[in-house]
Amino acid sequence: MYFTAACDGCGIIVSMNIDINSNIIGASQEAMREAIQNIAVGPDRGRDISRDLTKLVMQGILDGQINEVQTAVFFIALRMKRESKQEFLGLFDALLTSVESPIADVEEVVVLADPFDGYVRNTTMTPFIPAVLAACGYHAVIHGVESVGPKHGVTAHKVFKLAGIDTLRSADSVAKGIADVGWGYVDQSCYAPQLFALQGLRDLIVKRTALTTLERLIIPIRGRINTRLVLGYVHKAYPEIYATVAKAAGYQSVLLLKGVEGGLAPALNKPLRRFFFDGELPNDIDSEKQLIESQALFNAPAAAKGVDQSQNAVQECLETGLNVLNGVKSIARDSLCLSSAQILNAHQADLSLPEAVEKVQRCLDNGSAKERFCGLS
Repeated sequence: MYFTAACDGCGIIVSMNIDINSNIIGASQEAMREAIQNIAVGPDRGRDISRDLTKLVMQGILDGQINEVQTAVFFIALRMKRESKQEFLGLFDALLTSVESPIADVEEVVVLADPFDGYVRNTTMTPFIPAVLAACGYHAVIHGVESVGPKHGVTAHKVFKLAGIDTLRSADSVAKGIADVGWGYVDQSCYAPQLFALQGLRDLIVKRTALTTLERLIIPIRGRINTRLVLGYVHKAYPEIYATVAKAAGYQSVLLLKGVEGGLAPALNKPLRRFFFDGELPNDIDSEKQLIESQALFNAPAAAKGVDQSQNAVQECLETGLNVLNGVKSIARDSLCLSSAQILNAHQADLSLPEAVEKVQRCLDNGSAKERFCGLS
């Protein structure tokens, strides 16, 4: 930016070039330098940094003001040190500045967040949960990407794409269609392009970073009154992180389901466990709620299964899911019923879990869930 000043009567003109962008870049680079000096110290010596400093660093990364070497060092050092709650919140604060969440013309939206890197050990039924919820009277949105490391597994994006569903619609377009179809998919490349642009670097880093945790908590589409989050977890350390950041994001409730590969589908041969927070979060989050032994609802336990990570795996997932939507009895059907029923049971106090399972089964048997799924293809 140029400023020109003239001195009346002396004929002297002074021009100054102040590069505001350079100042911003400089601030981001200084923030990164300070952050690395604190967190990348050595074994058990890394120091936590503030929420504000973390936000400034992450903002610089998103804006392309930090080089990839420093960015990789930053994320790896955070993981080696173990991210603090304030650091998670700072990273998320920056992510929120790069996302605009359109409001759907419905009172409530349930946001489903599966692991963005997909599944490699199981044939997941998660891509079909939104259609089931829609058939049961809920408006649901699932978000993700086509493929990201470290697993590069089967994702909802891949399954929807193979089914002929447009996976690259804008968030505004998806939000407008939810009232009619009842559900939608929105891709990170469409609602958070700056975060999506880091995919290549994340592959080079190889290991999971804090972004793997936080990207699932972004609100891609909001309801007019309530926006509710549903996501899976594996390790007990994560529910408190998820719940804390989800509250900061603006969700009205958070449902965390202990699921296979960190997803929404529970293991059918183990007790169901979950956390559910509606409104204010408790001061301490220290125990899972065991709901019921899964075997009490279904005859067959889930069998461990290896999945061929190729187009065949995506094809198998789609074909299996369509069979379930057509009423075929299978372990996959049981998985879809239980995954969906847990969501209904958590959000509808007068509906027991067995009753929720029966409700889902009716939607599968009468074809209404299939009609909802095909409504987008």
